[in-house]
Amino acid sequence: MPTPVPWLDATTPMHDQMVHWPDNLGVSVRRTLSQDRGDDANVTELHLSAHTGTHVDAPLHFRSDGGDTTTLDLDRLLGPARVVAIQDPKSISLAEVQQLDIQPGDRLLFKTRISAGEWSTAPFQPDFVALDGDAARHLRDAGVVCVGVDYLSVGKADAHHALLDAGICVIEGLALQHIAPGAYELMCLPLLIVGSDGAPARVLLRPL
Repeated sequence: MPTPVPWLDATTPMHDQMVHWPDNLGVSVRRTLSQDRGDDANVTELHLSAHTGTHVDAPLHFRSDGGDTTTLDLDRLLGPARVVAIQDPKSISLAEVQQLDIQPGDRLLFKTRISAGEWSTAPFQPDFVALDGDAARHLRDAGVVCVGVDYLSVGKADAHHALLDAGICVIEGLALQHIAPGAYELMCLPLLIVGSDGAPARVLLRPL
């Protein structure tokens, strides 16, 4: 029997005081009950934004009449995907995405220069490599169903609208530092949170 191909974890670990979007709630992970202090069990309390670490945006994030995380189409978050290395140090540009052989139904995860280091332990980087609005519209028109990026945001409002308004799932905050470009099976499962515009997710990749 062949040895199963192992899953690779593309999830950014959550930890106390980790980097977060500047106008979002800071991240607090603290022990409220502790056996070391005589309590019966250990209990951890979490305070964080829905857009902390690796997470999935819901349409509600940029449209007040958009669906919350309970409306996300999991079929778009499960299945074949490609990790694509982006060479441009400033943006995920139209020129670069036009070079990709995109097929309807593709899931594309963009690995940028941000993945050269462990970004979650560094200060916020306002010059992260964002998806241009025109590149986002090109992905939409090409029939992409899922877009992932390796920092806390896919880009400005125009990029969000181009993707989310079309029902394209957006994964942000991926940990791609140790993931090579190539073809993978994607498993992304966001938490099911009623009324939320985003949700933390565990993301696994298995080489194809």
